[in-house]
Amino acid sequence: MSKVIVVKGKDPYQMVEEGLKLFAKPPEQKVVLKPNLILAEPPPTTTPCETIEALVKHYHELEYEVIVAEGSGWCNTPEAYEKLGYTKIVEKYGVRLVDLNEDKFELVRNPKALFLKEFEFPSTLKDAYTVSVPILKEHSITKVTLSLKNMLGATLGEKARVSKKGRFHRKLDESIVDINSYVKPSLAVIDGRIAGIGGELGAKPRGLAAMIFSEDLVAADALGAKYLGYDPISIRHLRLAQEKGLGVADLSKMEILEVG
Repeated sequence: MSKVIVVKGKDPYQMVEEGLKLFAKPPEQKVVLKPNLILAEPPPTTTPCETIEALVKHYHELEYEVIVAEGSGWCNTPEAYEKLGYTKIVEKYGVRLVDLNEDKFELVRNPKALFLKEFEFPSTLKDAYTVSVPILKEHSITKVTLSLKNMLGATLGEKARVSKKGRFHRKLDESIVDINSYVKPSLAVIDGRIAGIGGELGAKPRGLAAMIFSEDLVAADALGAKYLGYDPISIRHLRLAQEKGLGVADLSKMEILEVG
């Protein structure tokens, strides 16, 4: 049964420690943190910098190699890192900030993929313990954009000023499932202290004072969808992900523990 931890509170540093102590330490030496920095706008449109810093601090103190990696869809990634305070994490902890839009890659194939039969696998994510760290937010097309949808940014970018991930929108739900099947993130940490309501760009804040943790990204997103007022099974990419065996979208088939 999939385990989902909900930590209540407002302090991201305390909440991260409370949540991560209930999970085993990463077996890989390299930890990659993937925030949602769709554009260079502050939360709740993007993942709060302090949440990423709390995770960096945790893994840095355990002597892991920590990398923050993103491929922004509606701006240049370095611009988002600079404007949203991420470069200060580098100064404090010496971690690397990677622009996945420009990353080296290995071409991998899966004939059983729903849509993406080939995938440019970013080199930064190879042999890594990848943590998807989105903000809890609604989306105009997929209803929610959480840990699974966040992984669309863990891809190479197109040579466009905006909509650098446009190729995935031809079959968006299928692309979400395929990318997660290729990358296989190890952990979801969804920041729902202040959720984003009304869409992926220019989201309006709603205080929920919660952070969701799970090694089952489908389960984490299912509970996140419930927090946003949706039936998880009504979210097509969650339903497809469950059918493909990526995790559990049925709330009755997961263990949910609330702490804090």
